[in-house]
Amino acid sequence: MFSLRVVVQSVGRLRPLARRGTEFYRALSSDKKSDFGDIMIEYEPYRDNTEFNVPSYPQRHNESESKLKARLLWQSRKRGIAENCLILSTYFAENCDKMSRAELDEYDKMINMVDNDWDLYYWITEKEQPPPPFDTQVLKKIQEFAKNKDMKDRTQQPKLK
Repeated sequence: MFSLRVVVQSVGRLRPLARRGTEFYRALSSDKKSDFGDIMIEYEPYRDNTEFNVPSYPQRHNESESKLKARLLWQSRKRGIAENCLILSTYFAENCDKMSRAELDEYDKMINMVDNDWDLYYWITEKEQPPPPFDTQVLKKIQEFAKNKDMKDRTQQPKLK
């Protein structure tokens, strides 16, 4: 049986392109190998002063509350990483009927304006402090939900309504 591990050498956690300004990273093909035979991938910043603009999240005006809840349930299920999918979809399915319109809008902004799913995960699990625009009551409720003090089985996403 043959297995191959890829080792990525970089400084810190890689962030999305839009956040790094002109310090974008690109993988360079390399024939370097570690002492264990792992392929080493090096990263170097782009040097062409390219700038990328991430479009702002469009506000959906005049969206009915039922459509908003259906969209948010779907978006809660389809996050970038499985951990966020499970936490957000189960939280939203259990709490969407209790949430006010203002809380739904706050939740909408939180899940759609954060450009890095790992940031959102670290905020939910309280590994990192969220920046002021995202440090909201809704996030605090999700943080409490994620602690799962009742030890509920949340290993599957809820069914769509």
